[in-house]
Amino acid sequence: MDSPIRVSIIAVTEVEPWIVVGVHDAFWAVGTLWNRVMGESENPRFLPEIVAAAPGPLKTGTGVRIEPHRTIDDDVQTDIVFVSSLLISSGAQFGRDNPGIVDWVRRCHRQGALVVSSCTGSFLLAEAGLLDDREATTHWAFAEMMKAEYPRVRVLKDRILVSASDDHRIVTAGGATSWTDLVLYIVGKFAGAEEARRLAKMSLFDWHHNGQTPYSRLTTRLQLSDKLVQECQEWLASHYAHADPVAAVIRQSGLTRRTFNRRFKLATGHSPLDYVQRVRIEEAKQILETTDQPVDAIAVEVGYGDIVSFRRLFKRLVHDTPAAYRRRQRVPDEVRNLA
Repeated sequence: MDSPIRVSIIAVTEVEPWIVVGVHDAFWAVGTLWNRVMGESENPRFLPEIVAAAPGPLKTGTGVRIEPHRTIDDDVQTDIVFVSSLLISSGAQFGRDNPGIVDWVRRCHRQGALVVSSCTGSFLLAEAGLLDDREATTHWAFAEMMKAEYPRVRVLKDRILVSASDDHRIVTAGGATSWTDLVLYIVGKFAGAEEARRLAKMSLFDWHHNGQTPYSRLTTRLQLSDKLVQECQEWLASHYAHADPVAAVIRQSGLTRRTFNRRFKLATGHSPLDYVQRVRIEEAKQILETTDQPVDAIAVEVGYGDIVSFRRLFKRLVHDTPAAYRRRQRVPDEVRNLA
């Protein structure tokens, strides 16, 4: 039997503990859990371990304590370094608070380990310089923050899995539960497709084939740098279904169309028309999630008389049809009936 593949899962105070434990147990299950349930001989394929900067219990920001298996100072060669989601507001500040961890990840990669991250764990890889001039992904809500803090990283915010290098030794995964896609990818790569399928079946893991877009918000919080544009955004939040909201908001601003378009794009990152479309589709998403209203009626409610155009725009922005989005996001009836 081949030696199990060592997976070192980083534990720091900023980590989300449920993902650390989930990753650990998922790798532990490969060659073990399915075999045990099916009455087959067990053949563990991975050796997962939780690694910290110092020995002893580590209290995370959510209040959960983690007991690491070893520290980064132990003289142990690892095959895979796994960085889970981090509750941080700055990769640079994380680096200042955890210089030993950042250096250890950099060193492991230099020594030949596969280095992977899920969600905001990619900020650690960026801080280590491993993503410079390379493609990566992170949680959709933190993509702009990563672009601003690490301009050399080519952030693909809609993707679930991104290989940063030709040798595939750096892989980043998108937000939240995309760590399951990353685990399945690694299991398939090192233990074979059948083991990945078995893990998916036992754990009810499902690939996020449509990327992060069906889960992300099309509009985020109001920008505060331009007061006039902020007021226009607030007006559009209530009048998006207007027959021509762009023309109306331009009149309200007192600016020429050309000046308004340039100023709005500079403040929000979107043209006025693109912004209105995103506000309308975001509202349609909320209605789909919370009501049984027919799709055609929702289209009219958010400002689209042309139903075909609405469906086409929805698919382009959300990467799902309205019906598929409703099925994916709607709280099941059996859960709603308990309320």
